[in-house]
Amino acid sequence: MGVSNTLIEASGPPPFDYRAPHGTLRMLCDSRRWNGITVRHVVQHLAPGRVWHDMSASQSTVAVVLEQVGGYCEPRINLNRPAPRGARYDAGHTVFVPADMTVWGYSDQIQLVRELRLHFDSWLLESLLGEDFRRGSEADPVLLLYDDRVVQCASLLARECGPQGTGVRLFGEGITAALAALLFAQTRSETRSRTAGLSASQLKRVLDYFHEHLSSDVSLESVASLTGLSQSQFARAFRASMGVSPYRWFLQARVKHAKVLLLSRAHGIADIALRLGFADQSHFTKAFHRATGTTPGEWRRANRG
Repeated sequence: MGVSNTLIEASGPPPFDYRAPHGTLRMLCDSRRWNGITVRHVVQHLAPGRVWHDMSASQSTVAVVLEQVGGYCEPRINLNRPAPRGARYDAGHTVFVPADMTVWGYSDQIQLVRELRLHFDSWLLESLLGEDFRRGSEADPVLLLYDDRVVQCASLLARECGPQGTGVRLFGEGITAALAALLFAQTRSETRSRTAGLSASQLKRVLDYFHEHLSSDVSLESVASLTGLSQSQFARAFRASMGVSPYRWFLQARVKHAKVLLLSRAHGIADIALRLGFADQSHFTKAFHRATGTTPGEWRRANRG
């Protein structure tokens, strides 16, 4: 079954280069872009029997299998030679494929595979991770890495690619940086000396920036640049200083200001959503509910004098 028989449906950026598919009936793809990395939540519907495709692309690829229905799937350097693996044949494994290196995505008796894919230029890793970048880690393929932390990040990004996501740039970029650090940064013991929090002056610059840009779609890169740290280093140092991620702190600041506006009769909920930089009232309501356990309308009715 060739390319002509494969239906690819995508939202956002154009669909990725899905190479040499055999047995793929249909593929659905929701795509976003953070930190220069294209992130795709991919669902493949497959024909019975042996199915495969070339996972390579013109950029480096990370694939995290989130769900498989039916038999098993695995990456193969040689299509006719099974990958070395232990007792685990379940979903939850991660594959890294350097640019234009052929690694086959192989499955047998699988009906459906749901995964997250990241496509990026390898030089981005150093700017994203700074001195934490583990040089050489981008050169060799990685097959069948099982790491629950990677799966957790991938699951959050998969959700963020769809309509149920937060729609906040700072969140997508923060999780993307965290996932990249798990795969390509030095180990925590190697970076232990660099896990201190931000200095008082750095923290003041960052918090002032956040307060001045509550209505903006703030990027992690713009905030990290205020401290002279990479995005990954900044996110770790901010959490060490404040006890929460940059996104979580920024959301809490937005919600705090939203409560002030909700107490006034001068602003409707849709207007408040736009004033605070949310895409629409629905995104604002979801974010407010995540932070407070109640909707803006319910909070307003309960707290008006």
